[in-house]
Amino acid sequence: MTTNTASPGASYELRNPEKLASLKSLLLKKADDEREAILESARREAASKLEERNAELERMVEQIHSEAVKRAEEIAKRQIAGAESTRAKERLRLQNSLLDEACALLQKELTALRERPDYPDILAGLAVSAAAKLPEGSVARLSLAGEDAHLGRALIERVGARLPGVSFDFSPDPAPITGGVLLEAVDGSWRAAADWHEVAAELKETLAERLLAAL
Repeated sequence: MTTNTASPGASYELRNPEKLASLKSLLLKKADDEREAILESARREAASKLEERNAELERMVEQIHSEAVKRAEEIAKRQIAGAESTRAKERLRLQNSLLDEACALLQKELTALRERPDYPDILAGLAVSAAAKLPEGSVARLSLAGEDAHLGRALIERVGARLPGVSFDFSPDPAPITGGVLLEAVDGSWRAAADWHEVAAELKETLAERLLAAL
């Protein structure tokens, strides 16, 4: 014969609706706290990874830039060595020609980043950098080159999670760029290009100074 050893008090507590409700509330609060801790950890990890990607992109662009300058300098030295006399006009023409060649080479190397497996992360870093100074509540339309259009929907979700104060809308129409991103206001009042042509243009002055010194 089995004897029930549970005390009447314990049985009463389990049947007491107020105590059950209190226990349920305590368990739900604990679950919410754990969920928030997990979400906060995920946010910190995502922010850390994005910072690492941005730093990697800056190093990569600098490396490509240095390589383009080096090649342009080598070309300049070979052409100068073969010329006994170069007038100022010819020297300027040569400088401009080499500068255009160096910029084209830099842009070509940047476009080749599309073959990298982390290209979506690179695009996300560019978009975040371009939109970082937008005020809270801004709405930005994001466009990509035709070759990158399939990345658009996932990209605006990734960028939107990093900048929750800005709303992003993806335009399926191909942007007139070779790679990178194009951000603009829906009404066209502003535009922030972060494409490879803009990156190469920003480095053009540095390239010109280096080539002028080499010539």
